[in-house]
Amino acid sequence: MTILGKVALVTGAGRGAGRAAALELGQAGFTVIAIDINPDSAARTAEAITQAGGRAEAQAVDVSQKMAVQTLIYDVLERYPRIDMLVCAAEITPGNSALKMDEGEWNRTLDVNLKGTFLCAQTVARAMIAARDTGPPETGGGLIVLVARDRAVPHAAVRAAREGLRGLAAALADEWKDSGLRVVALRAGEPVTAAIANI
Repeated sequence: MTILGKVALVTGAGRGAGRAAALELGQAGFTVIAIDINPDSAARTAEAITQAGGRAEAQAVDVSQKMAVQTLIYDVLERYPRIDMLVCAAEITPGNSALKMDEGEWNRTLDVNLKGTFLCAQTVARAMIAARDTGPPETGGGLIVLVARDRAVPHAAVRAAREGLRGLAAALADEWKDSGLRVVALRAGEPVTAAIANI
């Protein structure tokens, strides 16, 4: 399997599990699109990859906004022939407990942590299927990884989203398997390269 020249998008790449995944993929030979809502954090991750001899660029995007996600993907596809891998690791934690948080804080947490993952996966999956249908016969379908962090967290909104991610990964894997796409859930800290096969 040749990784060189393949493109991987990583959301939440500015810190934590997302940054770790981006650095790992850069070291493995992927061209990494490091995505984070914080442009400085995304830039630091991309810079770390390029300083280590890899290829990367930074993009600042709020993954909970459908138009922003679609614009990003279309922009990437104007510069690269296809997207081979997506790692969804964006997550936020609200400041208030379940007793004190308001509806807006609950919605924002689920919008980023769960809906944002779906929007990214849906948009990238469409692009992957289109590339497979128009590419050479050996072209693989692509790989989508959802980072499913530890369930044992105290915050209700974060925990609800994490449980939802596991269900989402299983549902998308079932629905998209006939399209040649692989969708997997990995725990934070697991090497994302372990999931790579035939992309």
